[in-house]
Amino acid sequence: MVARYTSEQLRNVALVGASAGKTTLADLMLFKAGAAARRGRTADGTSALDFLPEEKAAHHTHATKLVHFAWGGAHVNLLDTPGYPDFVGEAMAALAAVDAVLVVVDANGALPFHARRLFATARELGLATFLVFDRMDGEHADFAVACDHARERLGKDCLPALLPDASGAKFSKLSWVLAPGGDGAARKALLEALAESDDAALATYLEKGDLPAEQLDALYDAAVRAGKLVPILCCSGERDLGVSELLDHVVKHAPSPRQAAGRPVAAAEGAAKDAVPARTRCDEPLTAQVWKTLSDPHAGKQSWLRVWSGTLRHESPLLLARTGKPERLAHLFKPQGKALEPLEEAVAGDLVTVPKAEHLVTGDTVCDPAHPRALAPLAMPAGMVSLAVDAENKNDEPKMVEALRRLAAEDLTFTEHRDPATHDLVVTGVSNLHLETLLKRVQERFHVGIKTRPPRVALKETVRGQSEGHYRHKKQTGGSGQFAEVHLVVEPRERGAGFEFVDEVTQGKIPRQFIPAIEKGIVAGLPGGAFAGHPIVDVCVRVRDGKYHDVDSNETAFRIAGWRAFKDAFAKAHPVLLEPIVDLSVEVPAAAIGDVTGDLHSRRGRIVGVDVHGRLEVVRAQVPLREILDYSTRLRSMTAGEGSFTYAPSHDDLVPPQLATALAAAYRPRDEE
Repeated sequence: MVARYTSEQLRNVALVGASAGKTTLADLMLFKAGAAARRGRTADGTSALDFLPEEKAAHHTHATKLVHFAWGGAHVNLLDTPGYPDFVGEAMAALAAVDAVLVVVDANGALPFHARRLFATARELGLATFLVFDRMDGEHADFAVACDHARERLGKDCLPALLPDASGAKFSKLSWVLAPGGDGAARKALLEALAESDDAALATYLEKGDLPAEQLDALYDAAVRAGKLVPILCCSGERDLGVSELLDHVVKHAPSPRQAAGRPVAAAEGAAKDAVPARTRCDEPLTAQVWKTLSDPHAGKQSWLRVWSGTLRHESPLLLARTGKPERLAHLFKPQGKALEPLEEAVAGDLVTVPKAEHLVTGDTVCDPAHPRALAPLAMPAGMVSLAVDAENKNDEPKMVEALRRLAAEDLTFTEHRDPATHDLVVTGVSNLHLETLLKRVQERFHVGIKTRPPRVALKETVRGQSEGHYRHKKQTGGSGQFAEVHLVVEPRERGAGFEFVDEVTQGKIPRQFIPAIEKGIVAGLPGGAFAGHPIVDVCVRVRDGKYHDVDSNETAFRIAGWRAFKDAFAKAHPVLLEPIVDLSVEVPAAAIGDVTGDLHSRRGRIVGVDVHGRLEVVRAQVPLREILDYSTRLRSMTAGEGSFTYAPSHDDLVPPQLATALAAAYRPRDEE
């Protein structure tokens, strides 16, 4: 089909926030607009949006869904996002595709951290943002208290725009604050905000104490688009109270794609250096960005795109900006929950799905080959929890690795990599629940069993002192035997300096042709360790003396003697273990700062500094990596889910002697088994 709407008629809106009835609201909107034959409900498994098996089982949203419908002369693309902070990546990606955001919160409680976080992100992206109090008919709902709390936590630019006639069970309808005869205090507060958003309006307001009625809508819309006003709306999705008024308001006052802010342009192969931000214009060259990817072994791969400019047609020649190579999309579809509706073309601003575009990944830009440009990548929070994964059946490992790579292309908060030191395949996500859900999805979609365990921490061995070592290798087996004797010294090098081999043999005590064999024997043994089974680093070996036999000496004998002499010296040179230290940055509410710093000290952490970022404080510390493998769960407990952290490798440092001794005691050398 051909889209029967224009860019000006489109409204791209995301429902975000904590679990506060967003999907109930989306299902109701779809039904009220006549786009669904019946009203779906999550509770009984009939929702048009929560259709994934894991969503039906858990009764909450795991993945962003798209539905669309006509309302009030506009065409609404509505994205319903997960309410659990564990799936924040889904919500973050949705924000990159829309022009307006409804931050939905429960009118009966406080503002959850997840809602505040997404509110802040929407504002940073320059999106028109509305705050919606759902469940206004609840027993503990109080509109005035909720508004005061929102202004305290989110900012003074949050002001009521649709007023309920009552809170609690008596709530039945909404009224427009700026309507003639509207609530005096609320109307005055909103008028003052509109006046302050425009110099000419401010002059008029100061002179007359009011603003012309015919200018109110335009001033209101401009203030919302400019981020100078966050309207507060309310409703009850469960009882269908105020939802029609809410839809009317969003369709009338949320910006169309043409009115909304553009997307920053990054570098693209062949792009002009003075490229301007991408705006939603039909008459400009085509630019579209992948904001979501789905992979299914049966349905194949689906890429969800936002058309930022131009018109996207199936089989149009395109350029993939990331690679500079041509791309062609065979089919276009318009998602309607689980269903896919065929589409011949998509106007600027529209949201569509393309199947089997195997080269596309989330964040990619496709564009007109004659006008190459790339939109800025999607910003995502860093993962905080890591697990090592193994296939239950060793033969399934290639299939498991491919499935995990596909999953990483879907969810940018999920990553997989092979640790070069431990060789563990490590997956990282937002939380334990996030990883549990995604790995279960892999097992069900791709029919591969997966085992998980904590990742191994890559320790290293070195020495703190200098010592001599020697070994005589003598073996007689009937014919030619093996003989070699090596005397050497092991001493420490600076951290990070690596391994050094020095030949100090004189007077031909070891023939020159056997010196490389000694080094090879030592180098071959370094990865397996000599103290606790971990790679040896930052040591210098000086070979000083030895003996040989004219017949029985050979390279093999000197390789063995070299390694055994090294182990002898290493054991006497005060061997120690090194562990990786990370630079940790923990963002927490001020009230939790004492608990967090105390906990970090208990994890052998060293506090580097504390910075204040608004209502949050950021603790900077250096902590052993092995001490933060379970940190996400503990931090969530200490901060009531409001803490987050990131870390990056810093350096290696000594493992405490007691722990190093225990690790060494458990080590069984390979050549002694």
